[in-house]
Formats: sequence, structure tokens, C-alpha cells
Amino acid sequence: MANILVIGAGVMGTAITVPSSDNGHEAIIVGTPIDQEIINNIKEKSYHPKLGIYLSNTIGKNFDELTQDDIDHSDVIVVGVSSKGINWFINFINKFNVKKKKFLIVTKGLFINDKNELDIFPNKLLKEVDQDIDITAVTGPCKAIELANKNITNICFINKKLDVAINLSKLFENEYYVIKIECDLIGSEVCAALKNIYAIILGYSQIYYFNKEKIFNPESALFSHCLREINAIVVTMGGSSETVYGLSGLGDLHVTSGTGRNGALGKLLAKNKKYSDIISNELKDETVEGAELLIDLNSFFSSYVFEHSLPILKNLLTSICNNQKLDIPWGELNI
Repeated sequence: MANILVIGAGVMGTAITVPSSDNGHEAIIVGTPIDQEIINNIKEKSYHPKLGIYLSNTIGKNFDELTQDDIDHSDVIVVGVSSKGINWFINFINKFNVKKKKFLIVTKGLFINDKNELDIFPNKLLKEVDQDIDITAVTGPCKAIELANKNITNICFINKKLDVAINLSKLFENEYYVIKIECDLIGSEVCAALKNIYAIILGYSQIYYFNKEKIFNPESALFSHCLREINAIVVTMGGSSETVYGLSGLGDLHVTSGTGRNGALGKLLAKNKKYSDIISNELKDETVEGAELLIDLNSFFSSYVFEHSLPILKNLLTSICNNQKLDIPWGELNI
């Protein structure tokens, strides 16, 4: 039996405990300051209200109840906060001794490092949690609600140290949670973050080209263009094109554009609405990570899109950050 420690009581961090619990392992889910209601439900009735499932072999704790003993007895620490919570996580975990600990990160995002370069969250953790830790990333087309309900889910565990990823995968993998082991950490994490951005315009195309009947070609062509832009960024950062056209890239973009909040934002933009109106009404209090990433990195991306010829990303920046109506730059695309 192993001990899984999850920091962040959101849907993805919680969902990954379902296969590990079915495999006979125990989990502690630690809530952030905004997770108190969820933790209360887990404590009182082993129930996660957002996933709508009962948890087994799992206990809940508020962040101020976590002890060093919990850390010491954990076999893996899952980073399950939202992208906006990554700095909180770093400050929180640095209060403990986590030297030589194995981390599994499900949080997706990018940041600008000290060299003014686009970088991935695992590198941020490795630098700012300066305690000799090891990080394996989880990427791929996973819907938390599907995994929580034990539907077949194909994903990737990514670590340059393949043996570490393989050993961690044994805690979680079973008949419905199928894990592919890969080593392209940069490519996988960049794809995981960017798919949230490009899912917005794919969601747009699913509604905009739907009058009396659905027209499929524009969405299909746009999907190819989006992959081309993602590939350009991944390769520039040192990742592999093979990753872009695998589960972490193509697979995740397909799932995210068809369901979820990023695609939902795109569908609402297709109705000639503006971002500020949508986020104040239909998607009020929702986390739309693609839009938030665009806003957070607006200054960097604004020059980056011209340097690397990324017309789709340029139009998304204009729509989200300048609050203008979204359109597809067909005239600038070449497939």
C-alpha cells in the first residue's frame, strides 16, 4: 500500500486518486484556502461535490492541518492546484521538508522565467522549491469527470528519468487508467498549456459555421492550423513535434475544444459577444485557463506572435486582451 498526498482539492487532483484508491492505496487530499467547502464534504461524508462522487480510502484536510508526518509518509505528492494557485503552492510546500520527494504535477501553465523566456511550470517548481525534488508531469486528454467515473482514460506520465515515471505509474494504472510513459517534458507541458488557448478558437468554429446545418470543414482545417502553431512554439522551446501529434498535443486539443470552459468561451464568442461580457455573465466565477494564460502573458505574446508568425494566437490575444470580437484569420493561414 502507498500513500498519495494531493495538494489542491479541485476536480483533477481528486480524480487521479480514484484509480490509485481502486489499486488499494490511500490518499490525503489537502485543500487550498478556497477549497474549504470541498474538504468539509470529504471529511463529513467522503463526497466530492464538484465531481459528484464518493471517495474511498481517502481523507480530507485543510491546508493548515497538513503535518510534516503526512509529508514524510507520502510516496508521491500530487500538485493539484489551479494554474493561478501555483505560487501559493510553492510558498506553502516550502514550509515543509520535501527533500528527495517525488512530485506528480497535474497543474498546467507557462510563465516567463528570469531570462525573459517562456518556460514550463515544472521548471518553476524545480527552481523555487529548492530541495532536490523530482517531478513527473501528467498530460493528455483527460476529463476529470470521466476519470472520476472510471471511464477509460489514456494519458501520459512524463519524466526524463523514465524509471521514475514507470514506478509512479504503477500506483495509478489499471484497466481504465491507461498510462503512456514519455520523456519530452518541455513538449508535453507546452502542449498542455497551449491547448487551453487554442481550444477557444476551435470552440468558436463549432458554432460560427453552423447555420441551418453544421459545416465541418472550417473546424477541421482550423484544427490543423492550431496544431501547426503549437508545433512551432514547442519546437522553438526545444520540444518534439512527435509530442504535438500525440496524446499530449493533438489528443488533448481534441478533447478540450469539444468540452470544457475554454471551448465554451469560444462558442460564446462566436455569437458576437465580447470577452468582458461573457466572463461577467455566462462564465462568471469560472476559471477559463486559456483566457487567463493569454492575459497573464499578454506582454510577452504580443511581440512573440509577430516574431514567429502565429496569426491565430495573435487574433486570440486581440479578442481576449483587447476585448474585441474574435475572428479567424483565414487570409494569413497557409496549410
